[in-house]
Amino acid sequence: MILLLCPIIMLSVLLAGCTSNGMSEIYLMSLRYNDYDYTITKGPAQVSSHIAQVVQNVTQTGNGTVFEVRAGYMGLCVGQSSEDRICSSSAKALANMIEAKRRTIQVGNSSIETIPDPLNLIMIAEEFRQKIVFSGLIYVAVAMCFMAFIALSTFPGWLEMDDDESGGMFKAFPSRSVSHFSLLASILGFGFGFISVLWQHINSSSTATMAEVLTYGAVKGHVGRASMALGWISVFVLSLVSVGILVMIKSISLIRRLTECSE
Repeated sequence: MILLLCPIIMLSVLLAGCTSNGMSEIYLMSLRYNDYDYTITKGPAQVSSHIAQVVQNVTQTGNGTVFEVRAGYMGLCVGQSSEDRICSSSAKALANMIEAKRRTIQVGNSSIETIPDPLNLIMIAEEFRQKIVFSGLIYVAVAMCFMAFIALSTFPGWLEMDDDESGGMFKAFPSRSVSHFSLLASILGFGFGFISVLWQHINSSSTATMAEVLTYGAVKGHVGRASMALGWISVFVLSLVSVGILVMIKSISLIRRLTECSE
């Protein structure tokens, strides 16, 4: 029963990623601007390099205002350096905050306007959060885990007999309906959790890779290790719980049959 608390807590933390500065390390995917002196390498299948040069020129207008954008299920984090991050559940609020830092630099007789987020990484991360990832299955998995936890908490504990001849401790068998309900809830939690975590892993990895390809190396994409670890550990623990409940049900059924045969 205690094992069920682990996936409930870990999946809840996973859902709350990037909603505050303290949860900035729990993210599904991060997009960061590459170094401004990066070189464009022409691939064997690349026909034109004009777009790559344009992307590089646009990126250099940012002047490093936005360093990285991280996306979670319920929020985004914008990093202005390797340590300074601002997190919010509203992408519009983050965009307005960054937009306010737009400024004009005077270089000789000409002026250059710096764009804080030249490739709109905040918008891309918000589109990823809204249209690609789906948190509904994780909510269902957490609900199934909680229902299984409640069902397991109703199992009878150790009882002391008052009879002097057969004094001692014994433990009554749980009802079959409660046992099968807890098994069903844990299996459903495992199934929904597995599908959700697999979905989030594939989507995050593919989106990060496509961001690198479409920006010709101007943006680096990474998958959040902490979020993936939380998801897969939760799925593994749920599998252990499901197997444990199944073994318990089979063991009780075998004991009941042996008892009936002996009588």
